[in-house]
Amino acid sequence: MTTTIQIDDDTKKKLFTIKLRLEEQKGTAVTYNELIKYLIESQPLNLIRNTNLKEFKSLRGFLPQSARTVYRAEKKKELEQEESVTPLNNGEK
Repeated sequence: MTTTIQIDDDTKKKLFTIKLRLEEQKGTAVTYNELIKYLIESQPLNLIRNTNLKEFKSLRGFLPQSARTVYRAEKKKELEQEESVTPLNNGEK
């Protein structure tokens, strides 16, 4: 099912420019539907992900302090172990 959306000329020009760049990268034609899907999925501040993150953050406080302390200690050990295998200083002393 198709639908019509209204956008101003400036937005249309910007979309067209992005569409051309995407077509150049892919080497094939890109529809406006594909373009909009691409923009939604590649947006770093994707509203869907932000909503999920807000819901996740709202769960804070469900663990008792002792459990959070244990979690942080275990996470620290895990990070230290990873650091010993692959140092962050890239071999510099």
